[in-house]
Amino acid sequence: MTASEYSFYQVIKDLEIKYKIVPQLNLASITKKISKHKFQNELYRNVDFAIFTNDYSKLLLLIELNDRSHQSPQRQLRDQKVKKICDEIGVLLMTFYTNKPNEKSYVINRILSVIEKDFNNQTQQK
Repeated sequence: MTASEYSFYQVIKDLEIKYKIVPQLNLASITKKISKHKFQNELYRNVDFAIFTNDYSKLLLLIELNDRSHQSPQRQLRDQKVKKICDEIGVLLMTFYTNKPNEKSYVINRILSVIEKDFNNQTQQK
């Protein structure tokens, strides 16, 4: 982890009471290529954090922590591809920015509200 990622992990680590946090998760480890193209290199991208249920039975959320490097055109293209993959496989992707305060209460509440909203939507659909 970079220093920024480690610092952000320190903010979210209290979530590990109820959830599992996996840093540097490779998209290829949670999905496989659907199209018939020869290469699947678009899946060999890491997201900064993944949050799973405590028993790892369900992926709840992916988190990207964006620093200044995400302002470059190449990085923006990469971010768009990651977002598209997440949308296609139905996984929530949340973005935080290193140039923001990312105070613990804000970050935790934002993450929990998304996880709980998704859980409630799934429960209502059954």
